[in-house]
Amino acid sequence: MTQIIDCHVHLAKDDPRGDRLIAEADRLGIDRLVVFATGRGGDGPENADCLAAAAAHPDRIVPFAYFRLGVEGPAHVDEFAEAGFRGMKLLRPTVDYHDASCMRVYERACERRLVLLFHLGVVAVRPDDYLYNVDTGRMRPVFLDPVLRRLPELVVIGAHLGNPWYEEAAMLCRWHRNLYFDLSGSTLKRQPPGFFRSLLWWSGQELYKDALGRDPWEKMLFGTDVAIDKMADAMSDYRRLFEGLDLDVRLRKAVMGGTAARILGLEGGT
Repeated sequence: MTQIIDCHVHLAKDDPRGDRLIAEADRLGIDRLVVFATGRGGDGPENADCLAAAAAHPDRIVPFAYFRLGVEGPAHVDEFAEAGFRGMKLLRPTVDYHDASCMRVYERACERRLVLLFHLGVVAVRPDDYLYNVDTGRMRPVFLDPVLRRLPELVVIGAHLGNPWYEEAAMLCRWHRNLYFDLSGSTLKRQPPGFFRSLLWWSGQELYKDALGRDPWEKMLFGTDVAIDKMADAMSDYRRLFEGLDLDVRLRKAVMGGTAARILGLEGGT
């Protein structure tokens, strides 16, 4: 039976153990959740909280560390791997994702078999962003291209299908075998099913599949990225998309968890 895996979940400040999150996941039929903490300066859950939540729900929560790209280095990758994190979330970097100074971090993540989840596109505005040198322009999908050319074995998830740089994301997805995208965020609210049909134009075309012969929908992932009480609404967005595209059941299962189970090593789970 195919698992349902939510690939994009922020640990809530008022639910540091993830108990409410798991209760809602039970109600919605979500088997596993990739969870990370992106607090800064005491303004939310930290990496230690994420590990504690995973320890409290070991069969449900897949912990990812929040990695401060441009601040932390390869030694932190080792620390996170040894602590039990399965991947790292990269968000609000102080340098472009393809900056040469980042490559050793990516190499170490590949060596450690950690999955990297990159925030892509416009990032939410916080009042203190100026203190952290936040710049959306550093997080373009195309910046993943030289990383994956150098490290083709590195498994990368790009968040939000690159919103608003969708075409960059889609074409990179076709060419890079280990690049996947979640559809979390506002994209499914603002874009109709036909937009995705046009964007992922090679779906169903034998001559234009990726390097491993996969349909583009085998590389799209279910993710919510919303407050706990909005997760049901986010799931309904995926159902509307599938119905609007009349997407094959096999591909729906891939999006909702089949692909995530494979790239996260969870195929033997519930």
